[in-house]
Amino acid sequence: TVVTDVSFTTATVGGDVTSDGGLMVTERGVVYGTSPKPTTADTKLVSGKGKGSFSVKLTSLKDSTTYYVRAYAVNSKGTSYGEQVTFTTLTPIVVPTVMTSTITQITETTAVAGGNVTSDGGTSVTERGVVYSTSTNPTTASNKVISGSGMGAFTCNLTGLQPNTTYYVRAYAVN
Repeated sequence: TVVTDVSFTTATVGGDVTSDGGLMVTERGVVYGTSPKPTTADTKLVSGKGKGSFSVKLTSLKDSTTYYVRAYAVNSKGTSYGEQVTFTTLTPIVVPTVMTSTITQITETTAVAGGNVTSDGGTSVTERGVVYSTSTNPTTASNKVISGSGMGAFTCNLTGLQPNTTYYVRAYAVN
């Protein structure tokens, strides 16, 4: 049947044994793997006996991986396989990678800061800029100056700074 609920490491699959071939179905389930046409010699997940529909949840899958799945049924004459279906587990999204540039053009109340977004983490960078504070490790909850979106180098003008005050500045990126 159709593969549903695909995540990073799980998916729901199933089948429907429509005929027992005149003999009792002693085992049914799905077989799956990363190569086409999996068999019961590959990874299998048993889902009971007899005719009818069934569904199972595959677990411990690898993210970003294509899997091949077939339903199967066994009777005393042998094993029969259903049509092969494929699915790909989700690719994890991670935070972007950003580097803070050296602060330049420092005056009593202004400075130029910036950074470089070197990786988007698997999805578009929707906001980038710098955060600054008189406390260490500023976050986006601190003062921030937005400098657009996307990958690459950027600069921001910091204004309204207090004279003779130490500021901590970090570049940030959001995906």
